[in-house]
Amino acid sequence: MPVPPSAACFPLQVRFGDLDAYGHVNNATYFSYFEEARVRLHNLPADAADPAGPVIRDVQGPGKFTLVAGQEIEYRAPLSLRPEPVSVNIWVTHVGGSSFRTGYVLAEPDDSATYAVGSATMVLVERASGRPVQLPEAYRAALLRFAGPDVPFRRPVPAQDRQEA
Repeated sequence: MPVPPSAACFPLQVRFGDLDAYGHVNNATYFSYFEEARVRLHNLPADAADPAGPVIRDVQGPGKFTLVAGQEIEYRAPLSLRPEPVSVNIWVTHVGGSSFRTGYVLAEPDDSATYAVGSATMVLVERASGRPVQLPEAYRAALLRFAGPDVPFRRPVPAQDRQEA
């Protein structure tokens, strides 16, 4: 499955503890893999021209953090324990006022097999109040560096729900 050129790609090692009784990665573990990619993305430089500057999570603003508002996943092929890492790709499919949506592809590093695709909606929240807050401009700009298309789920997304980044 093609991954947008704007996506960040991270190697991920399948661990023995990720497996279920059937010997393949448990379905719930895929959400942890996508979370790992989201955390790694937020540890990248906020400005590609300033690699020594702040990382993306630092430009969210003081006292703010992101929460998962929703997630969707579609499994494409079973994944088993193996010595080689797989690739988890992440990009941003939409940036709104206080939220953004990410897309994911878990695949072979050479794209010869896709194991899962997914999406998550994240909301920026003020720690003190627990309420959503507007995305700061520097945070929006950092996220938009990774802008790409909606995740190509096999089940089409209704037109009224589609939004471009």
